Amino acid sequence: MAAPTISETKAENSSDERKLLVQLVVVGPGVTSTHHLQPSTSLLVGRDEEADVRIVDPVASRQHARLHVTAAHAVEIEDLGSANGTRLREERLPPKQRTVVGSGEIVTIGSTILYVRRRDIGARPNRIVAHGYFESHLIEECARAEGTRSTFALVRLSLRSAADAIPPDAGARTAQLGTVFGAELRPGDVVAEYGPDEFELLLPDSSRTACEEIVTGLVAGFAAQNIKARASLVFFPTDGVSPGALFGQACAQLRATAGPSSLSLDTSLIRSTTIVANPAMRDLYELGNRVAASAINVLIVGETGVGKDVLAQSLHQRAASLGAKRKRAGDDTGRTISNFVCINCAALAETLLESELFGYEKGAFTGANVAKPGLLEVAGAGTVFLDEIGEMSLPLQAKLLRALESREIMRVGSTQPRRIEARFVAATNRDLEEEIAQKRFRQDLYFRLNGITLSIPPLRERVDEIAPLARRFLETAARDTDRSPPALSAEALRVLERYSWPGNIRELRNVMERALVFCAGSVVTEEHLPLEKIRPPAAALAPVSTPIPAAEGEVRERQADIEKTAMFESLARCGGNQTPAAELLGIPRRTFSNRMKEYGFVRPRP
Repeated sequence: MAAPTISETKAENSSDERKLLVQLVVVGPGVTSTHHLQPSTSLLVGRDEEADVRIVDPVASRQHARLHVTAAHAVEIEDLGSANGTRLREERLPPKQRTVVGSGEIVTIGSTILYVRRRDIGARPNRIVAHGYFESHLIEECARAEGTRSTFALVRLSLRSAADAIPPDAGARTAQLGTVFGAELRPGDVVAEYGPDEFELLLPDSSRTACEEIVTGLVAGFAAQNIKARASLVFFPTDGVSPGALFGQACAQLRATAGPSSLSLDTSLIRSTTIVANPAMRDLYELGNRVAASAINVLIVGETGVGKDVLAQSLHQRAASLGAKRKRAGDDTGRTISNFVCINCAALAETLLESELFGYEKGAFTGANVAKPGLLEVAGAGTVFLDEIGEMSLPLQAKLLRALESREIMRVGSTQPRRIEARFVAATNRDLEEEIAQKRFRQDLYFRLNGITLSIPPLRERVDEIAPLARRFLETAARDTDRSPPALSAEALRVLERYSWPGNIRELRNVMERALVFCAGSVVTEEHLPLEKIRPPAAALAPVSTPIPAAEGEVRERQADIEKTAMFESLARCGGNQTPAAELLGIPRRTFSNRMKEYGFVRPRP
């Protein structure tokens, strides 16, 4: 039997009464563990089987270092004269001297890292909430973070007990969850059950470093419970600015596939959503194929998650195919079009977006150790896809306009212009004409980008595409988890087709992936769907019709009554919260709020 990694008499789980939890996290070859440190103890670190903190690292000495925990919970590290040394803050420590290790500071021994954390555990472990509540909270957090220009993180966590572990009963698993979540999460963090042994966490107002530290601690904490944990970590707004986008990115990362970043395209979404069954969509894609034959700039408009990036990629692929065909036929006008560069204008700060677009020279700013070409250069004769173009700042809009007009760019820190050849495809869910009226978007840039506009209808207007898309998402998710794809029951499909899908295709994909988590059999039924969210209020399903003959005023009055009832029911189901209630009905929150004032009623309370 392998020796314990830490002495049970020297490092124990803290009692319920303790207010401060001091932890040592060890990550290295063959070990990922978290240890709770008691005050007034001394711990031996090394390869020795009798070491309190055993490190399986060939670089480590048998008795490499010693950790000293004072009565005041301070932690000190002492190198015991090891052969290869101990490093703190990237500096080698002198032997036989104690050095204080601050919270979050990293101690390095070979390829193994150790760091100390302190947690206030006066509050009890966070309550695990329902997925529906979590989604509502995430919607509000996105709106708050957008208004305050702050950031937060979304975590997806998947747990699997080790193969040789005894399957825990419900009480034991609850205790395991409480131990780890209670030790790692802070007051204000939200944890919800995404599915069986699948969780989602919201970490508000958190830096990237703090979030990475929490996720590392969760994985290590569950490993100490003999549970294998896989986690993904995404950030607002870098990885998405809507709940659906963040969920999609987190799930894609958890599947260990290359998800989208601020400078790349979600190719998994493209492969799984190139389904064109609706007549309006067929006409749109046919027009897009004709547009692809030219070098004209294109503006794609549509709601969030509707598939604007998919259409942009389709235009690029069609242009590349036509260019290659012309070259094979000996046509000198044929060009080799290969590069597709996607830039999310909402996910990058203005200064960072400028350097990514135009590039920079060596020494242009602190950290610019080498010259870097901009993405407009990298695209070559291909396509530059400017996603969320409506979020670009006015000063940067002016620079982009000059590049479009002159077909030249200037790297940051350079005086030498460089030629660009790419075609521009821009996309937005904003009304750019309204943005121009409000002086938030340049009219001349709008005219330059808007060589032709392609408007994608929302999914609620493409009901005939819901079934094939849902089945495709089930097939893709099942393949990623080595399962046979389940069928979709007629009852479940009816529920899907009645929902308004405010998050469009991206939301449908998230719902189907979660349904697969809950479905243990061969058929996805209603019970596997988030009915509390996607089953609309009864009034919203009522037909908007009136007996003939009816005066026009009577029709409007009846429609208003139906709308008021639907709004009231959605508010009641969402506990009086306008944001998720508006999303439930598929209308903007501002419109929802204005209608409430117009109809003169107050929202119900929980």
